[in-house]
Amino acid sequence: MLAQVYILPPWTSENNRKNVIKKTLEVPVGGNIFYFEIPDNPMVYVSEMNGVLYINGLSYWDSELYMFQDLKDEFVENVLTLAKAVNKEVVEANDILLSFDDKKHLERRRFYLTLSDGIEVGFYYNLYLPDGKRNGIIEIIPYYKKYST
Repeated sequence: MLAQVYILPPWTSENNRKNVIKKTLEVPVGGNIFYFEIPDNPMVYVSEMNGVLYINGLSYWDSELYMFQDLKDEFVENVLTLAKAVNKEVVEANDILLSFDDKKHLERRRFYLTLSDGIEVGFYYNLYLPDGKRNGIIEIIPYYKKYST
């Protein structure tokens, strides 16, 4: 049996990282700043306006979904860092379908992580599915809630 060998991806070194990461977006979430590193991808454009992230693509919906998954993973990483900083732990993670409008080709969802002591950090996201008349767009609206316990 061969031992598993873990190799760091080449873009993790600082020199190669500069070639892969196009920009870093700073998004305020509940008084904290979350950082999202956006890789260079000519098929997908990611922007931020007033704390809301937008993913827009040229023609391939799959590219937008991959970028969304990458941002979702970075969001989870940011929440785990926040939880560690305030001595909390993640007790629940959930992704809920809120509504689906077949006429508008719009799917509304909510993804969140619940920390101990009733803190919920997550985002609402709207998937404007491509329908032949428009390209797909993903809108991500982060939020932070503290429930009284």
